[in-house]
Amino acid sequence: MDIPIKERQIAEFCRKDLLEENQNQVIKVSCQTGRDVKNIRTSIGIYFYDELLSSILGRRREFISEYYDGLKELLIYKANHGEIYSDVLITLYPDGSYQFNYWFDEERLYNEEFKDAAMLSQRYPHHLAADLLDYDLPDINFKKKYAKIIMTLEIKAGEPVVDLRYRNGRNQIKPVFNFMDNTSQSYRDNVENVLTVLKEGILDQYNVTHGIMKEFWEPWNKIIIEVPPSGILNELEDIHYYLDDKPLDKKYFTRGYFDMEKWEYVKYK
Repeated sequence: MDIPIKERQIAEFCRKDLLEENQNQVIKVSCQTGRDVKNIRTSIGIYFYDELLSSILGRRREFISEYYDGLKELLIYKANHGEIYSDVLITLYPDGSYQFNYWFDEERLYNEEFKDAAMLSQRYPHHLAADLLDYDLPDINFKKKYAKIIMTLEIKAGEPVVDLRYRNGRNQIKPVFNFMDNTSQSYRDNVENVLTVLKEGILDQYNVTHGIMKEFWEPWNKIIIEVPPSGILNELEDIHYYLDDKPLDKKYFTRGYFDMEKWEYVKYK
């Protein structure tokens, strides 16, 4: 890749997308991505603002992807050649010239990752329960058939283990998945897909709460979630965290909470 040519193309695309009244202003285009731009799920946030007024400018209603795709291609190319960046600032001048500044913003990335982790880790059982009702498997109807689904999600020797059982009207506990009556390969494949998603989720929850959130979470290695037909969990009655099979205090298995008004995580006093 010829980097100067690619930068010129991106600058031209950005300028093309300016409103007419902004053509004679110094315009800055702020571009922020995640920690690993090579990850296919990593997106780039882009916004335009006036250097003097710092007001975010409206752009054409139709999203122009040339500068988005061009920036990601450029950042991936640099990453593949040992230059890792998370932020780019493009300055467009009225005379048609431009300037690209690159840097890696560890503080911004950490703050964003922390806030995402704080909210998602608290809501994980609730999201899991809601997602469970959306699974479409043969002969399984989570919304109507069972009184409760009992999800046991555990980390054993660093590996995720998932067990799904249900409680019927006679208070009997039985496996959710029935391989005796459902012998088709498609059924097995569908069940395996569900279990794979659940295992990935519990491993992510474990890594987050023992990693970036460890200051605010009690150590644990097992969660039991009792999902009613509605999929709506009672925080104190339906969610149970354990450490080595010892139940954690239902009210305080975390050491803090995410304050939506302050937009920060606050420790319990």
